Amino acid sequence: MAAAVVTATVRNGALRGTSGNGALSFKGIPYGDTTAGANRFKAPQPVRDWTGERDATRYGALSPQINTGMSEPIFGWYNQREPQGEDCLVLNVFTPDLDTQAKRPVMFYIHGGGYINGGGGGAGLDGSNLARYGDVVVVTINHRLNAFGYTNLSHLDPENFGDASNAGNLDIVAALEWVRDNIAVFGGDRSSVTVFGQSGGGSKIMTLLAMPKAQGLFHRAISMSGAAGLNVDPAADMEPYVNALIKELGVDPKDLAALQQIPAQVVLDARSRAVASSFEGARPVIDGKHIVTRPMTPEGLAMHAKVPLMMGSTKTEASLFFQSDMRNFNLEEKQTRARLRTAYKIGDAKVDAIMSAYRKASPEMTPSDILVAVASDVQFRLPLTGAAEVRSGAAGQAPVYMYNFGWTIPWENGVLGSPHAVDIPFAFGTVNEAGAMTGGGDAAMETSMNMMSAFVSFARTGNPNNDRMPEWRPYDSDTRTTMLINETCEAASDWRGDGLREVSDLKIDPFNRAALYQYHD
Repeated sequence: MAAAVVTATVRNGALRGTSGNGALSFKGIPYGDTTAGANRFKAPQPVRDWTGERDATRYGALSPQINTGMSEPIFGWYNQREPQGEDCLVLNVFTPDLDTQAKRPVMFYIHGGGYINGGGGGAGLDGSNLARYGDVVVVTINHRLNAFGYTNLSHLDPENFGDASNAGNLDIVAALEWVRDNIAVFGGDRSSVTVFGQSGGGSKIMTLLAMPKAQGLFHRAISMSGAAGLNVDPAADMEPYVNALIKELGVDPKDLAALQQIPAQVVLDARSRAVASSFEGARPVIDGKHIVTRPMTPEGLAMHAKVPLMMGSTKTEASLFFQSDMRNFNLEEKQTRARLRTAYKIGDAKVDAIMSAYRKASPEMTPSDILVAVASDVQFRLPLTGAAEVRSGAAGQAPVYMYNFGWTIPWENGVLGSPHAVDIPFAFGTVNEAGAMTGGGDAAMETSMNMMSAFVSFARTGNPNNDRMPEWRPYDSDTRTTMLINETCEAASDWRGDGLREVSDLKIDPFNRAALYQYHD
């Protein structure tokens, strides 16, 4: 049965969307002009008006990227098959109806994939179920990524290419401005916008908190596994990578306009070669203009003091990265100990303390369980918890809430536990579409409704408490409350705190990740 056609008119023209699954959807709506040619490496340009009805029934182009999906079939819900292209500044809107007086909360999702790949479409990110369940308006977006979104050219030509370093984030700001100007058409409230995003999307949210141009465009923020955005580095740190990229492309540093005419795939290939010699690659930077500080510095805290914040991670984030070799999940004690010593450059006494701290809370943990827990905590939970400590300890700040998502996926008898990205379909209410991973069934749906209820309540009021969960107190250094989200939920105090404190000083060399994640006897 064909979906019913619906129409809506925004500032730039009329749109033709569809009705189905209890909600209306409008896809591939442009919020900025093409980024090709003379617009490449520039701030996003305004949308051009169109005549007639624009087809908004299909997702738009993905930003040029190297890899658009996960390798395992269980992540099929995440994969997107839209074509790539530089006319990629598009967004999608899902709403219960077009009542312009409804003033529904707006939930604005920023996709993951680090800063190098991903998109706002696919079965898992269909916002229809969340819009219907929560009586909210859901927006998902595409924006520039990789070399096209985050290439710091300011040290070579600040006058003409001073916006290139954070172009991807400027795209997100432009999308938020579009929401401000148009969302009432879809029943949304421009004064109640919650940004939420997973992994790279959560990290981009952290950087938005420190962008003056983004201030006032959103009012609440949820960062799902977005730890990387807490440590934005100065623009100068990206100069070696950019210099290597320019060299790979054979462009005269004094004639950067030539970069705008090189085929996109050639740029992507050169970026891959440049990263091999300069690990940093493309990501946002503190340029003093668009991103002015790290989010949890005193200056950053002042910028987002009035924005309630929710942050969280999955229970076994890092299991996804160990999954390339399944032997990683059946390690002997001596193998885990050796891996910890080598990856984190620590001695036996420290390894003893770490193993003991994790087993104090969970005596049943196997050597592999501990390795996954340490990697998950060091890369994700520790930075996010540290941010919560800073935010909650500063005067005059809106509350911060912490969660840990614990649904165990049944694949391979649950060996991955709750891996990185598992929480996305639960937040969107798309567990049936992601059934190959989630397992489906009543328990999965209950977990999804728990998560959606918390996110919707937070989007509506800045407080995630709802009648499906026990009391959820804001995080503070005394109680360290974390909501453990699953089929049933628990408000835990200082969850696994001993283990977290024991690994609080661990660091890993980016060039030495193989010592942690690759199997070896």
